[in-house]
Amino acid sequence: MNEPQKTLVQQWVLRAENDLLNVANNIQAKRVPWDTVCFHCQQAAEKYIKAVLAVYAQEIPRTHDLEQLLELTKEWVPKLEEVREDLQWLTVHAIVGRYPVEVVQETPGETEGRRAQDIAQYVRERCRLFIERIDAGLLDQK
Repeated sequence: MNEPQKTLVQQWVLRAENDLLNVANNIQAKRVPWDTVCFHCQQAAEKYIKAVLAVYAQEIPRTHDLEQLLELTKEWVPKLEEVREDLQWLTVHAIVGRYPVEVVQETPGETEGRRAQDIAQYVRERCRLFIERIDAGLLDQK
């Protein structure tokens, strides 16, 4: 993997980690914005999956659709297939948590927020294992 490619992977991972930091910080708040928690969990999962694409210098589509991204990476991170339905569910939070939508949908609560966090952590673990197998020092903080 060349240096620009390594840098791109690291940038995707850093941004995903920042989303997870937002989740942790929000969960510690006196009043937890669960829609924001779900949004950042979706974003973290999306960015980790896109980091996998960056490892192989694949085109990274401008999409929030986690199932579409799963299709592009399932040969490298096959364990993500186990959470396909969860990824479909989490994809909705890329939009619902940020914008008013015409479809009537309840605002996410703690149950949804915790589920989103579990999914994002699973995606993180699986993608990091893959990235580390490709380049053992790639995820070390510089």
